[in-house]
Amino acid sequence: MNEALRLLRKLVRRWGYDLKASDQYLLRPVPHIEDLPHGLDLRAVKIMFDQDHGPSNGADLDRLTVYLRTCVRPDRNIDKRPRLTGATDEENALRCLASTVTSINDAATDRGTDAIDVVVLDDRSALETLEKFKQVLAPLTCSWQIIRTKEKGQGPSLHEQFSRARPLKTLIYFCEDDYLHEPVAIRDMWQFYDLIHQASGGHCVIYPQEHKNLYEGHYPSYIFAGPTRRWRTMSDATHTFFTHAKVVDTYWDYFENTKYVGERSKKRHLATEKVTTNRLYEHIPGFSPIPPVAVHLQFEELLPPLFDWRPLWDANKVDL
Repeated sequence: MNEALRLLRKLVRRWGYDLKASDQYLLRPVPHIEDLPHGLDLRAVKIMFDQDHGPSNGADLDRLTVYLRTCVRPDRNIDKRPRLTGATDEENALRCLASTVTSINDAATDRGTDAIDVVVLDDRSALETLEKFKQVLAPLTCSWQIIRTKEKGQGPSLHEQFSRARPLKTLIYFCEDDYLHEPVAIRDMWQFYDLIHQASGGHCVIYPQEHKNLYEGHYPSYIFAGPTRRWRTMSDATHTFFTHAKVVDTYWDYFENTKYVGERSKKRHLATEKVTTNRLYEHIPGFSPIPPVAVHLQFEELLPPLFDWRPLWDANKVDL
């Protein structure tokens, strides 16, 4: 924006108007934003888009590293309730993994097979299960590897994936083996990330599904129109999300205590999303797609409304 337009922008703002380039988002001010339950998060979104910035450099958005955490063993789950599908943990993981492979290959077709690296961090799954994982991963068209986590447990594996991502210069998708993906999931998240970076000059976080609680209370949001779906601002997600490694490094304090996830000690409360990665949304935009590009296939209450997961589940049946 040149100096004349910048001065004009300041002038019209006195009367409640704003000036933006035709291809940029214009976010209307929210009255008394500080009084809203999620006001700080909305304000962070608006500030990101409201600042003047030069042309964004997309060079560091051309590569993606996928960290996929897997774990199938009897003591995996603290919550012993039956899963939504009624299937075993192994079958859940295999079908979800198959859907993730399909989505990665779709993104590789769009971006190039050299643009994506996949690292599977496995937390001591049974050897027979690991062999099945390898068979499901075999169709990947990009580089991939399976690495055993350094320590046993959900918290240590989370902390390890974040630590591995911190020094990288790529986009990152942190994912778990119980997320069922649409074929276009990774392509769409990557495309929308590009769009947000171009429009705001900054980074963001994408959670692949909306939480049901977005529809059960007052949750003010901005909604953006993307090429294939709508995207809603949010400030509540799990540790599965799409972002840039720079975000992990810049806000490392919000990732450090994830090592306590799953612990039964007094430190467990230090690891919840509310006091770790959800703090990111005080600084940068968070988005969820409508409809979702993936769903957390554990319990009914974790699914967004009006999403029929069964056709996607059936399409990813694995016969091994």
